[in-house]
Amino acid sequence: MLFGLLVILFLNGIISFANNVKTTKDITGLWALFSVNYIFFLSISQTGIVFSAIMRVVKSEWGRYFSRLGEILTLSFIPVGVVTFVILYGHGIDYLFHWASNHPSFIDDNDLSLSPWMGKGSFLWRHIITMALFYVASYIYFRTGRIEEQGMRVPYDIKKRLNILASIVIVSFVLVNTTIAWDFGMVIVPHWESSLFPPYFWVGNIYAGAAFLLIVALIFSGTRIEKEYLSSMGKLLLGYAMLWIYMFWSQHIVIWYEDLPNLTEPLYKQMRGNYRSAFYLMIVTAFILPFMALIQRRIRFDVKKMIVVASIICIGIWTNRYLMIFPVFSDGSIPIVPTWIGISLILAFLAAVLLSIILFLRFFPDIIVIRK
Repeated sequence: MLFGLLVILFLNGIISFANNVKTTKDITGLWALFSVNYIFFLSISQTGIVFSAIMRVVKSEWGRYFSRLGEILTLSFIPVGVVTFVILYGHGIDYLFHWASNHPSFIDDNDLSLSPWMGKGSFLWRHIITMALFYVASYIYFRTGRIEEQGMRVPYDIKKRLNILASIVIVSFVLVNTTIAWDFGMVIVPHWESSLFPPYFWVGNIYAGAAFLLIVALIFSGTRIEKEYLSSMGKLLLGYAMLWIYMFWSQHIVIWYEDLPNLTEPLYKQMRGNYRSAFYLMIVTAFILPFMALIQRRIRFDVKKMIVVASIICIGIWTNRYLMIFPVFSDGSIPIVPTWIGISLILAFLAAVLLSIILFLRFFPDIIVIRK
């Protein structure tokens, strides 16, 4: 039942997007929406194994309950991540990046030369290299963890090796997400920069990724999540919520202090006009509601309420990614998210994530999803 529904949602998203690209005169907004979903779902899938790595480094016992599923979330999404990147690079890059297009609205008379960083070749290779590094490290970490789980004898200290691999996974995650933050957060805006933006981006990914992992755990565990693990995840999400709002404020306050038009204007676009309501929605769903909920013990011990909180967090960070990209290409006067194509594309990416996990578990049925 679930598998069939997910297939329908996935195919509906593909057909709807392809049809709209074919029939719409200006498809910039469609590719912007595609990129919003691409970076959101790619990032939360990558966070799965990072969650496992962090739990191992800090020697968390309760974290083991979710760790293997987090690893599966990351590795299973690799084919979808590769295909969507190829589609985006092959067909959407000219609509998203001013340096890749000759469109009149992208031409800046004051910008007579471009950095070698802004080229289709360098864009392609930096993403290929950083993603390959991350996924290779993730696979080796996963395989080594399986060896430990099966109790196989090896001529080295497997716990020490896993700690080293966990650190490599975390570092490679920072590298690949810094690249994504640069390209999809800063480079799309001419002359905009922020040294704090990449860390702000990482934190948002880890925050939403942990929330999404909780939702996925309930779907695929087949059992009720024990209350002590649920409460621990709630405390972790509470910490991430406070860290996220700190990074949000830190990035904005520095830019406001400088008060340079080329730096402040992109932020004002996200907060004013037709995007004002989306900005307020982001603050409420990414911080205010989760914070007010997670400080309450009775909510942290209730599975259904925690799923609602986790879903709200994902909505908040998705909205953050929407505000990161969309105001660059549109004044927001024509809404695209609450439309059939907008909803279809979101559900298609979500279905792709869940289908990837289901297929992974069917190909490798001996893997223990939930470890107590």
